[in-house]
Amino acid sequence: MAKDYTTIAAIQQFDPTACWAASLEWWAKAIGNRAVITQLNLLPLYMAYWDTRDPDNNPDYGTVSRAGLIAIISDSRWRMDCFPITGSACTCVYLNQKMRHGPCLLGYWDTASGGNHVVVAYGASETHVAVMDPNGARFRGRPVSSFNSREVIIGSPR
Repeated sequence: MAKDYTTIAAIQQFDPTACWAASLEWWAKAIGNRAVITQLNLLPLYMAYWDTRDPDNNPDYGTVSRAGLIAIISDSRWRMDCFPITGSACTCVYLNQKMRHGPCLLGYWDTASGGNHVVVAYGASETHVAVMDPNGARFRGRPVSSFNSREVIIGSPR
């Protein structure tokens, strides 16, 4: 029987740019056998990868770059493989294949918010992807087309 990931409390990102950290914290809890580091403790670990220019006037302050997200996912402590793919290649079949060993991080362009976002996918039907979304700390089903607009960066457990 498949694991019910919704029994693991969703995690709210503490600010608009911390989706990657909140997702990684929840992912570590969900996957098990990984160190769980809170999002606030992840920030200083990966500060080199986020935009620290002009905190008062920079709308991107605190965001993680594409290269930064790839580096974080590729950190050996997580035992994840990183797969940057085109959005059109992000299908439910592909995601289910990547989730064979557990939930996956998904970094993508979120058309609803008009910015990059990170969630954790833990299942997929033929048309929808089940995710833990740190924006609102909720579990939701997203049409797979939500991930098709641009590149998707997938962190898949080994």
